[in-house]
Amino acid sequence: MKIYLEPHGRPGTLVAICGFDGSGKSTLEQGMLAGLATTGPVVPAWAPTPWWRNDAHVSRTLFGQGTGRVLPEQALLHFNLADCHLHQADVLLPALDRGELVVGNRYLYDMLALFEARGLSAPAWLPDAVAQLVRPDFCFVLDGPADVFVDRIIRRDGAMPGRFDQDVAFVERYNAALRRLADANGLTVLRAEADPAELVRQCLDVVRGARQG
Repeated sequence: MKIYLEPHGRPGTLVAICGFDGSGKSTLEQGMLAGLATTGPVVPAWAPTPWWRNDAHVSRTLFGQGTGRVLPEQALLHFNLADCHLHQADVLLPALDRGELVVGNRYLYDMLALFEARGLSAPAWLPDAVAQLVRPDFCFVLDGPADVFVDRIIRRDGAMPGRFDQDVAFVERYNAALRRLADANGLTVLRAEADPAELVRQCLDVVRGARQG
């Protein structure tokens, strides 16, 4: 699915790192934050925001935890899109206006892959709903074996049967959806099994080279 996002047109630079939990996003993020700090102000930006992460309905719907209401998929999608717009308005655009380099851990493409993996087809109104979101200057997608990602999550959180993020079949669907988005939208796909230091080096070279050019 091709997603038409407009360039942000601001003096800063937006880097997005996408991939499922356990793919190494945070490791790559930390390496890039450290490596780019010498070039000027660098801002970490996590998505979704605490508004989404801490919502009782989201916890109930996605993880079966708490006492919130289970949301219909369309409602959950609307909430996530609203969170994307809030994150952009409160964090991304102000930093880009200041000329800072923003390294985002997750982006819109992750959200779209999540809902596709959950069986929700892209609604007809989606292009209009994302039209005001900006396109990252660089977007790196970490792809790899679903069982490896799940093993990392279980070692981190402990085994929790029934959780979608510990379901290998679900993670395989997510990875496949994200690969299709990467192919359709010109995103850079990286192998999550590669040496983390080498991944950091590759991404830093791309970003530094473009900024210097």
